[in-house]
Amino acid sequence: MSEEIGVTQNIEQEIAALEQSLADKKASLQQQHSAGEIEQLPQEKEILREVIGERISEGSMPQFVPPVQPQQDDSITPSTNLGQPPQVELPSYLSSELHEPVQNLVNTAFTIGLDVAIKQAKATNNAALIDAFHDVLADELYNYLVERGRIQQLK
Repeated sequence: MSEEIGVTQNIEQEIAALEQSLADKKASLQQQHSAGEIEQLPQEKEILREVIGERISEGSMPQFVPPVQPQQDDSITPSTNLGQPPQVELPSYLSSELHEPVQNLVNTAFTIGLDVAIKQAKATNNAALIDAFHDVLADELYNYLVERGRIQQLK
C-alpha cells in the first residue's frame, strides 16, 4: 500500500515539475513576445507539447522521418479507380501496430511515472513509436491539466 502511495506522489511531483516547466516556458515566450522577437504567442496546448518534447528529447533519440510515398500523376487515372474516392494512407505512426504500445506507455506515464514511460519509449529506439507517444502523451496531459483547472481549455 505504501508503495502505491509513493508512486502516486511521484507522479504528482512529476506533473508539478511539468507544470513549472510549462509556466517557465510561457513566461519566456511572453518576454519574447513583449520584446518583439516572436509575433504571436502559441496556444497553451502547443506550449505543453513543446515542453513534453523537450523532456523526451533529453539525451539522444532517433528522429522519425515518415517514408516518402511516390507521387502519382493526377492526369492518369487507372480505370479501376474511376468513381471511387482516392485511398488515403495514414502516417505510419498512427498505424494499428503502434496503438497498443503507445497506449501502454501512456498508461505507464500516469500509473508509474513520466520518466519511466519516457525511458521505456526511448529504449525501443523506434522513432515512430516515440513520436506517436509524444503526440498522445501531450494530448492526455493537456486534458488532465484542463480537468484539474491547471490550464484553460482552447476555445
